[in-house]
Amino acid sequence: MFAWTRRLFASWSEFAEYLVFLSVCLAGILHASYLWPVIGALVLLLLGWPRYRDVFARAGAIDREWRELGNLALRNENIALGFGLYVRARALPFVLAMKIGHDCLFMAGAYLFGMAAGWFWGVP
Repeated sequence: MFAWTRRLFASWSEFAEYLVFLSVCLAGILHASYLWPVIGALVLLLLGWPRYRDVFARAGAIDREWRELGNLALRNENIALGFGLYVRARALPFVLAMKIGHDCLFMAGAYLFGMAAGWFWGVP
């Protein structure tokens, strides 16, 4: 990494996140597909995975405990309680949805900012 980038970005992943933001802004300027914010959000999810790995692992452990309790209840022929415990095992999808939703909102803002900049500069 160049010396001047060490002062601006702490790691390559932060630099890549900045490039994703700029690419979605450029997509807004050029009136590209409306899927660019979603693509950018998924790229941000992959780039931020090392930072959020522990949160995802804890949510998965909570889900595993609920599923084990549901399995134990089903083995003891308590079907209603067993399926109720299986339904409670939804922490990991919720955490992932919140992370992707936050990134989608951020990327949608970048896309709209790019569209506004394109309008202001008169880009057809």
